[in-house]
Parts: sequence; structure tokens; C-alpha cells
Amino acid sequence: MNSSRTMRSAAKQILSVIITLGYSGLSPHAVAAKPVIIVVGDQSLDGCELLGKVKGSSNPDGSADDNIPYVDRLIKARNHLKEETQKLGADTVHIINSNTSGRYEVPGISKEIIHIGNAYRCE
Repeated sequence: MNSSRTMRSAAKQILSVIITLGYSGLSPHAVAAKPVIIVVGDQSLDGCELLGKVKGSSNPDGSADDNIPYVDRLIKARNHLKEETQKLGADTVHIINSNTSGRYEVPGISKEIIHIGNAYRCE
């Protein structure tokens, strides 16, 4: 009977760990992504390796985003830019062009926000 109690206790502990991981959004195999530094304007990136050009869009999947508030579209475009930068293995992105005209209500004009930049590894 003691082994039965020990097994139930162990099962409860394992179950509580699984539930905790589920609620926290973590998985046992989750790997933390490196943060990406966003740079704008005239900046010296001496010592950094250029890995390529990246684009971040508030509309990366092609669905219309016209009803999403402006600030949310800005954040979505920035996060997409960071994701694309991480895919190249870069840790820094220098924004060279931004289209943020989606702030204004102009009939027939897309409200998509786009950031274009160069991705660098500056470790």
C-alpha cells in the first residue's frame, strides 16, 4: 500500500508540473530567443556583420488589417521585423525605411505598416 501512495503522490507532482508549464506558456523544450535591438537613424554598426535585408509588416499573412488600431499595427509590424531578423540569426536590425502612412483615414489606401531594415550580427 505504501508504494501505491508513493506512486499517486509522484503522479500528482508530475501532473502539477505539466499544468504549470501549460499555463505559463512554456514547454519543457522551449528555447529562449535572443532579443533583437532595433536601431534607427544614422548609426555606426562597425564590427557588425551584415546578414541581409528584412521586412516587417503589420499584414504578414495578407489579410486586411484596416480595422486594427494604428498602435496595434505598429507593434505587429515591429514584432514581425524582429522575427524576420531572428530567422537570419541576427541580433540587431537597422531600420532604413518605414511606411507608416496607415495612420490616416484615406479611402482606398491600405493601412498596412511596413518597416524595412538591414539585419546584423553584432555579438
